[in-house]
Amino acid sequence: MPDDLKKRIEALLFIISKGLSIQELCEKTGCPKNQVLDALNELKKEYETGNKAFTILNLNSVYRMTVHRELINGVEDLVPADLSKSLIKTLSVIAWKQGITQGEVVRIRGNKAYEHVKALNDMGFVASEPYGKSCRLTLAEKFFEYFNISKGEEKFIFEQFKIN
Repeated sequence: MPDDLKKRIEALLFIISKGLSIQELCEKTGCPKNQVLDALNELKKEYETGNKAFTILNLNSVYRMTVHRELINGVEDLVPADLSKSLIKTLSVIAWKQGITQGEVVRIRGNKAYEHVKALNDMGFVASEPYGKSCRLTLAEKFFEYFNISKGEEKFIFEQFKIN
């Protein structure tokens, strides 16, 4: 397998932040699946064994390049200034407990959570749907786009606010 293929795959993953499937990588490089997989595995190994700031993740059969978790100091550096620490904590509860009801969020975070949920919903970070007498809260697509992460990675950026 030529080094050129590894470089092309690396460039594609760097440029297309949402990530690419094996099929998409094959189409964009014009190479067969086995060569693309070999190149990806070599790249992943190089990123893991070298002293690199980036890593290649495979989430839901989509490969993407991202910054190592250890280098993300905290969510405060990534969020807009109008998100207070208490709002971030409420958002982290929703991120950790995807599908949580508003009542559960209030039980965990207190009565201010009603205001937090409304603000997060208005900002487009949270989606809600009726669920009995309450509503069920999930992260909206804007959340994933804003933080430039894929579904499944949200817990990594909120690790410091972990809720069990």
